[in-house]
Amino acid sequence: MKVSIERAALARAVAQAQSVVERRNTIPILANLLIEAEGDEVRLRATDLDVEVVNRAPAQVEQPGATTVGAVMLNEIVRKLPDGAQVLLSSQGGGGG
Repeated sequence: MKVSIERAALARAVAQAQSVVERRNTIPILANLLIEAEGDEVRLRATDLDVEVVNRAPAQVEQPGATTVGAVMLNEIVRKLPDGAQVLLSSQGGGGG
C-alpha cells in the first residue's frame, strides 16, 4: 500500500475513528485502525465490537492495500504535523498486508 493524503483530511478521519477505540482493551487488535486504500480514497475503520466507525478521506493511491496501525499513536503523530503537510502512508506486504 502506498498513499499520499493531506494532513487535515487524515487528522479528521483518524480523530473520528479513534473515538471508538478504547484505550484499555483486553483484545489488542481493537486498539488499531484498519487503513484501506483503494481508488481515490482511504477508508479508516475502527470498532469496539459494539460500535463500528468507517471514515473516508480523499487520497492519491499509488498502490492499493490495507494495514492496521495503533489508533492512539497515529492520532498523536498526525496532530503534531504542520498544517498543509502531505502525509505518505506506505506498507510493504510481508506479514499479510
